[in-house]
Amino acid sequence: MMRIVTGLFDEHRTVDLVVEHLVQEFGIPRERVQVHAMEPSSGEEARSTQDCDQETSLPDLGLPQEAVQVYGEGMRHGGILLATWVDDAWVDRALATYGEYGATSPKAYEMREPGAADDWEQRVRVRAYHLWEQEGRPEGRALEFWDRACAAEDAPGQSARR
Repeated sequence: MMRIVTGLFDEHRTVDLVVEHLVQEFGIPRERVQVHAMEPSSGEEARSTQDCDQETSLPDLGLPQEAVQVYGEGMRHGGILLATWVDDAWVDRALATYGEYGATSPKAYEMREPGAADDWEQRVRVRAYHLWEQEGRPEGRALEFWDRACAAEDAPGQSARR
């Protein structure tokens, strides 16, 4: 089962270090990590460069409504939200890493219903985007990347969600 580990940080540099730690030390795929902050000039939500073409906003992360409100308020006050999808086996280590780097109230949340199509589709969308980017953003191959991402995310009972 997957969980989403979240925490607010004060500085972008710290978030970069945590992301690097999660990816390099724990082997968490980069597509399972998202950074959310508010754009200072507009007050609109902004995501990391790797995430900017994805449609996942704070309310779409699958967090409880109370958490969305708390994190939204924290972001309006300059906080940077780091959200990482991890397997149950990595939750304690991820939370400890967030804490080591000074995250405000790091927490782990259960994902919405594991079979929910929108969760599966979001994972496929994220994976397809990163595959496309890794291969130099070639034009005209969107279906190929979508199919590869679907194959990577498929598990028994999920192929019908395409």
